[in-house]
Amino acid sequence: MQNVPNPLEQRDLVKYLWAARHRFWGGLGLVLLRSLAAAPCTLLIQRIIDKPLKEGSISGVLELSLWFVLCLVVHYGFSVWGAHALAKSMAGLMVEMRSRIFFRLQFLTFSYLDGQKTGRLLSKYAFDTQKVEGLLFTVLNQLLPNLLMGVCILAILAWMNWLLLLVLLLAIPVYATAKYFFFSHIRRANNENRLAQEQLTGTASEYISALRLVRSFGEEAQAERELDRSSESFARSRVSQSYINALFGTYVYVGMQLLSLIVIAGGSIMAIRGDLSIGTLFAFMAGFGYILAPVHMFIGLSEPYFAAQEGYASIKELIDSRYVEDWHGARTESRLRGDIVYDHIAFHYPAAPDKTVIKRLNLTIKPGEHVAFVGPSGSGKSTLANLLLGLYAPTSGRILIDGVPQSEWNMRWIRRQLAVVMQESILLSGSVLDNIRFARPGATEAEVREAARLANAEEFILKMPEGYHTAVGERGVALSGGQRQRIAIARAILRNPPVLILDEATSALDYESERLIQEALDRLSAGRTVITIAHRLSTIKNADRIIVLREGDIVEEGDFKELSERKGVFAELVAAQAAEANHPHEGEGA
Repeated sequence: MQNVPNPLEQRDLVKYLWAARHRFWGGLGLVLLRSLAAAPCTLLIQRIIDKPLKEGSISGVLELSLWFVLCLVVHYGFSVWGAHALAKSMAGLMVEMRSRIFFRLQFLTFSYLDGQKTGRLLSKYAFDTQKVEGLLFTVLNQLLPNLLMGVCILAILAWMNWLLLLVLLLAIPVYATAKYFFFSHIRRANNENRLAQEQLTGTASEYISALRLVRSFGEEAQAERELDRSSESFARSRVSQSYINALFGTYVYVGMQLLSLIVIAGGSIMAIRGDLSIGTLFAFMAGFGYILAPVHMFIGLSEPYFAAQEGYASIKELIDSRYVEDWHGARTESRLRGDIVYDHIAFHYPAAPDKTVIKRLNLTIKPGEHVAFVGPSGSGKSTLANLLLGLYAPTSGRILIDGVPQSEWNMRWIRRQLAVVMQESILLSGSVLDNIRFARPGATEAEVREAARLANAEEFILKMPEGYHTAVGERGVALSGGQRQRIAIARAILRNPPVLILDEATSALDYESERLIQEALDRLSAGRTVITIAHRLSTIKNADRIIVLREGDIVEEGDFKELSERKGVFAELVAAQAAEANHPHEGEGA
């Protein structure tokens, strides 16, 4: 079987189109046939004027006119059919390109993604692909068919009178000077515009997603200033882009109009001297526009081409990024046992190599054990969980899962063996049912309902307007924090993972919500390895072992009773939280 190249492996947009040519042969063939169908119209114009018009034959005019109409009908049929076929092919190609972008995002390291604005990634996914699609469709559906028609009409006119056709060679210096003077400026203007658009999209996405923060602090003016700054930068790039395009477009228009004048004037002089028939002159006047059309279009496409080339380069920057997860293992089993070993683990974020987050840490977690990580902010609690999930790779040391080095496992499979309940549960737009079923897409509705019951969520779900089919809104805005959390727990229950990670799952909730959620978590934790990242220490009294972290190192470990009596770091944390609970407003003015 012949290997078909992946178009996105190509560095250049033209090479990308050529690599994807197998997708377009059918539609392109149809739109090229439309050009062949319309090309004889120029010859028919000459025939109508030079023969039946001179002879006074009305029937001759009608007969040739009928042929003219027939050519147009065939041209129309091929145009519609071909455009539809090309549109379907192009849509499929763009779906594949966007899928490739999102697929690539799944493999980029969070060290890289943490430094990228969401809006910038969205710009690549939506706007840059749109620019590429617009250009490619125009090239296939307009430029190439017009080029073929121009060549056909050029051959017909050359057969009629080759001397007058030499005037068309003047189009070459018009194009050459346009390329020399304008193309580098157009390329630079489009590069600046693309970067400004990414900045605008990133800033807007950031502040729009943080509207609650902005309004809560009353800092609307500050947010507006930041957005206006990005908007003004984008506006300046658009003004510069429009100015260059206006200079370029006007130059081309004037040059082509002068060429038209030369053809008409020269042809008229030749007709007066008897060197050219009136029909041939009319044919030249009618066909001249078709000959120059691809030249006009080719020059006119320079701005969209450079815009699309910039968009394609932006997409390639993401696709070719070397900041990918270094997980190549392929091992899988029927199910994990949940035996986890952190073996001399050290870690620092690539962006801050001088700040070590985890320091040569050793820890063993047995299957079915409930271990809690506690410690002040920045002590490395969440980092240990992220390292287990493979979201970051250890700087040194290794993690063993069921006795096998993490690097040997299929990391996608490992993550499907784990479930995470975070402090701020992430829900997707869609229904309650969709959000719970996200953990196991093949689950039945009965299984989803059972998971919701175990998570103490069904009571409020059934009170919603459409029950399980009620839309939760973007990021679950239609639900309270406790409701979102219980849906997240139901999602984890449905997955039935051998290893469960609870990342401060109750720290931001009121006590009633915490009680309901704690009951659900206790059910969820039974019979599996559990890692709890705890902020509210009262929630980990039943943990088998508590690991106390400070500055990336283990300073204490034991159960709740043992550590409380030891009067060490953990006891200080418990006392501090108890004091905060008893005197929440201490230190405030009267």
